[in-house]
Amino acid sequence: MRTAAFFVVIVGFLAPYCLYASVELQPHRAYYTVTMEGRPEPRSTITDVRGTMMIEFDKVCGGWTVQQRSELWRYQDDDTVEHVRWGYVTFEADDGSSFKFNTILKTNDELVKDVRGFATKKGASIEVIYQKPYKKTLILPEGTLFPIQHTKALLNAAQEGEQIFPRVVFDGSTAEGANEINTFIGAKKVMAGNPNGESAHQFANQPFWPVRFAVYGLEKTDYEPEYVTTQELLPNGIMKQYSIDDGGMKVHGVLERIELLSGSGC
Repeated sequence: MRTAAFFVVIVGFLAPYCLYASVELQPHRAYYTVTMEGRPEPRSTITDVRGTMMIEFDKVCGGWTVQQRSELWRYQDDDTVEHVRWGYVTFEADDGSSFKFNTILKTNDELVKDVRGFATKKGASIEVIYQKPYKKTLILPEGTLFPIQHTKALLNAAQEGEQIFPRVVFDGSTAEGANEINTFIGAKKVMAGNPNGESAHQFANQPFWPVRFAVYGLEKTDYEPEYVTTQELLPNGIMKQYSIDDGGMKVHGVLERIELLSGSGC
């Protein structure tokens, strides 16, 4: 199963920054409980998935930092357990001029992925310089957005009542460059995002937009997306719960605890 970055992760194709500057993201650190949702596809050897995810958005001088740590245990039908750890750290400039990224994936303590580098806006396009897993340079197409830009513009589009939202996004989670993300934004609704009653977090009953992201490799011709993720997204950028489906297995994360951060600024 592919481990997605911000859901992310987490925009207007050629939209100028001023169009979504009014969206106010809440700096926060959120903790999710992760389980397998439904049954995997018949050929899968996985019988269950359990784990946690922490994601942090923090406002710093000149931009935003994002940290994500996921830890999953995948139970196999031969009674073995696979331990998967994912780490993701980025800095994104407020004006979209630069982006630094580092993604690490380990399986049973063996390093599977180490992607790091930085991206800089060069006129209308973006230059990405990878330092790992190998040195290379990519030029991304005009209109490519970084994750915070994408989140802000998506929230702006939701507020304006838009429903279909296709964009090109670079998040630094792979060495393959940007992705096409086709997003459907549902009608705003209110529904408990956590069934734990009195122990629910403070955002459990706040209004949110249900959003569905279908992620495709850039300029690839595959009809089916590489993976699909759905989220319940608050107007301040906090995610109440999410699901990730890679076509073989689906996992579900529910917000259990959240810490609101003040954002250090400058």
